[in-house]
Amino acid sequence: MNKLTIFLLLSLLFGNRSYGQKIFSEGVIKYEVFVNGSEKPDGMYIVTVKNNLSRRELVMNNGFNNILISNQKTGTSISLNVDAENKYALTMTPAEVAEKNKRFEKTVFTFSEQKKKLAGYASSAATVRYLNGEEATFYFTGDLLPPHECFNTMFPGLQGVPLEYEVKSNAATTIRFVATALETKSVDLKVFDIPKDYKIVSKEELEKIK
Repeated sequence: MNKLTIFLLLSLLFGNRSYGQKIFSEGVIKYEVFVNGSEKPDGMYIVTVKNNLSRRELVMNNGFNNILISNQKTGTSISLNVDAENKYALTMTPAEVAEKNKRFEKTVFTFSEQKKKLAGYASSAATVRYLNGEEATFYFTGDLLPPHECFNTMFPGLQGVPLEYEVKSNAATTIRFVATALETKSVDLKVFDIPKDYKIVSKEELEKIK
């Protein structure tokens, strides 16, 4: 096998990705959650990934809990919600998911030389600007690549995994997420199952119930 053949094979296998980067295809990221600049964590955010599947759980100290399970292969998502004594699994079609994330389209990144370590990973600072004019500064590690293009919902096209960032929940509430642990490890498929005590409903069905 000559050198040209070897080069072509490597190009097909790795494309433009750096040899130092690894795809975050399976594992868990744990973030501490801070609301409106609080000094102590107000909750925990846990992102679990297995190839095309992701599970995002937000657990707040005030008792609020929400779980979002997404399937990149089908484009669907399921949000697990508790309403009084009832438990609902709200299904979202690919069109509904796309509409929900529309405000994050066509983002523009400005990268900085500022760096720090988060969850054991070297992370770089960057600023993202959205179509509505909103801007946010965040930190990401370039040592890991997202498992698929929809993994970074807020940062489409980012070649890395965000480890510190802020979200404006509404005009009066800003939530900051800071990664404290990142493990690349095997994840059981059962983690992405819908609990049997949850009733599967559509958006329309849930509105009728409420």
